[in-house]
Amino acid sequence: MTRAAVSRLLRTSTHIRLLVLGLVVLAVVGSLFVQAGAVTTGEHLRYARDLREIRQVDAELNTATIASRLDIGSWQAVEAHSARMRTLIDALHDTPSFLTHEERLRVLDQLDSYARMQQHKQQLVAALQEELARITEPAQARHQRLDELSSALLALASARQGEVLVESYAAGYKSAAARTQAHLVLLLAVALGLGVFLLLTAIRLRKTTLAVADTNVELNATVAALRSAEAELTRYATVFTSSSEGMLITDAAGTIIAANPAFSRITGYTLDEVIGHYPGLLNSGRQDAGFYRRMWSAINSRGQWQGEIWNRRRNGSIYPEWLSISAVHGEDGKVLNYIGIFSDITERKEAEARILHLAHHDPLTNLPNRALLQDRLQQVLLQARRHKRGVAVLLLDLDRFKTINDILGHESGDGLLLQITERCRSTIRDTDTLARLSGDEFVIVLQEVDGAHDAALIARKILDEVALPCQLGEHRITVTASIGIALYDQDGGTPSALLRNADAAMHRAKEAGRNGFEFFSAEMNTSSLGQLLLENQLRGAADRGELLLHYQPKECAISGRLLGLEALLRWQHPELGLVAPGRFIPLAEEIGLIGTIGEWVLGEACRQQRAWLDAGLDIVPVAVNLSAQQLAQQNIVSQISNAINDAGLAPEVIELELTETMLMRDIDRNIHTLIRLRDMGVRLSIDDFGTGYSSLNYLRQFPVNALKIDRSFVSDISAEGNEGKIASAIIGMAHSLGLEAIAEGVETEAQRSFLVAQGCHQLQGYLIGRPVPAGELAPRLRPRPGHR
Repeated sequence: MTRAAVSRLLRTSTHIRLLVLGLVVLAVVGSLFVQAGAVTTGEHLRYARDLREIRQVDAELNTATIASRLDIGSWQAVEAHSARMRTLIDALHDTPSFLTHEERLRVLDQLDSYARMQQHKQQLVAALQEELARITEPAQARHQRLDELSSALLALASARQGEVLVESYAAGYKSAAARTQAHLVLLLAVALGLGVFLLLTAIRLRKTTLAVADTNVELNATVAALRSAEAELTRYATVFTSSSEGMLITDAAGTIIAANPAFSRITGYTLDEVIGHYPGLLNSGRQDAGFYRRMWSAINSRGQWQGEIWNRRRNGSIYPEWLSISAVHGEDGKVLNYIGIFSDITERKEAEARILHLAHHDPLTNLPNRALLQDRLQQVLLQARRHKRGVAVLLLDLDRFKTINDILGHESGDGLLLQITERCRSTIRDTDTLARLSGDEFVIVLQEVDGAHDAALIARKILDEVALPCQLGEHRITVTASIGIALYDQDGGTPSALLRNADAAMHRAKEAGRNGFEFFSAEMNTSSLGQLLLENQLRGAADRGELLLHYQPKECAISGRLLGLEALLRWQHPELGLVAPGRFIPLAEEIGLIGTIGEWVLGEACRQQRAWLDAGLDIVPVAVNLSAQQLAQQNIVSQISNAINDAGLAPEVIELELTETMLMRDIDRNIHTLIRLRDMGVRLSIDDFGTGYSSLNYLRQFPVNALKIDRSFVSDISAEGNEGKIASAIIGMAHSLGLEAIAEGVETEAQRSFLVAQGCHQLQGYLIGRPVPAGELAPRLRPRPGHR
């Protein structure tokens, strides 16, 4: 039976009891009322009057009889009194209703005795009349009979019997009056009791009404809370059942008690197969015990953990998922349940792998690009240093490749590059690295070589393979190549040094007639002395006022409105003129000046922003490139803060650009530094994105505002080309992370149209505007509102 049915049954039972009690009380009160009103005055007066009259008639009858005997009255009076007597006796048989049965019987018994006495009296009167009528008899005898009859008539105690009758009625009446009085008293008591009861009931009813009102308010609040909770539970249930993410709920011991449909869809397990089991049935074995110890340590200390994990489906296949586990605590602080929410990130991992591959491989030949080459070469050199083995770096450049491209077209040029790639790959070992730098430049890294002789043999072999005829459509052509060789560690101990020296040797091979190879030698670096002089001159360039900033605009991809500027360093050498950044910035990094120069650039950019403000111009954020050495400085945050505060600027008008390669050098420390800069209000962006090797999982943790697409992915962009795919992928990634996408190196309308169509936010490049001195940029800045 339901609670509502029980409640209705109780209410019905209560109503019945109250009804029965009311009927009983009504019956008692009615009975008392009837009894209290039983002795009616009219009835009593009538009966008492009849009793008085019957006694009076009895006396008058006696008097009339005597008078008739003495011949002083008439017998008509006697007969009239006799008739009246009979009438009264008949009337007195109708006793009052307030007499009890016993009292009525006593009164009637006395009345019957009185009636018999009157009948006897009537007989004597009749006899007396009869005697008086006998006039023939002797007078003496007749008088004697008359005297006897008169004496007998007078001897009847009718008067006394009348008194007894009256006394009997009086006793009954007195008893009835006493009962009536008692009933009246009882009725009054009952009335008083009912009054008190009704008063108490009214008071209790008032209290009950107030209590019911309070209870009703509480019930309404409870019902509202229950409805709200029910609606919330419905929403939660909808989320639970409709979510595309798998959800798993366990008890405090870790036993599975619930799972949603998405769980079954992702893992292949039905609900019946997992209820009562532990989540360990999904364990793929890829994570060691230490991983789970760290995971549970985080859950126990913080109540929550999230991260990437590999699990196993029911069919045995292993898949990656992004898992979030939260502990649910009770009021006593003890764990009640654990809730796991996860999503299958297989497609995302595959997309990341594709993007990572595209970012580190040449789209045409699928060879490692410059970024991946730098990384691999660094690893090879570490191994060589550890095991004391030789390494050779060969830089190959096709001879007159531009002519082939111009005459036969880019399609034929691409076909030639693919054939050269296969020939070079077939010549070297699997442990060696073949990479394409750009255009027709290739690099071969040879591991474990025993000096120049081994490198020369491989170089000659490669040149012979390259020189074989190539079939390009209808054309059969022969190309040659020039190779420069740099050996570790006699020609350099770093990737950049070896590549730079191999490049110098390659140019010497071209100068020597092409189709050959040259080893690097110190004599080749004809600019070494000039480089040393340049180094000394660079040390004092800032103090001499030779360093200056040019500013390149960044505009909104849709509206064309100026959104920002990038500060680009220039060196105005008194003798050499404007020195290219690519020549002196690597030198500054090499000799440890980049930190000092970077601090000057930041301060100068802030001072220029202040100057524009003082001139009444509405400024836009200026981006400053931060070097790896600067980011590693302990005081970098305070240095940036001081520069901004000294110029009296808001932090939002300064943006810092950092490369993803430098961010990956000390991830935890860099994340901490970036968080402090973000909290300060400075904008942050990752420069040259796509050329480094940052993990996309780490990218989520970097508190940056924007990704800048490297110019290499923008140049020669087209909707069908791989460059377009990389740029599109980076823009999509920025959107998914809630970041702005900025494309640099935009030089054509086709590039602009493609980037706008892909949803790129900002554009930068020669098409938008070349880097110019601050004075030439002022006209593009709008006057500040309200400034005269």
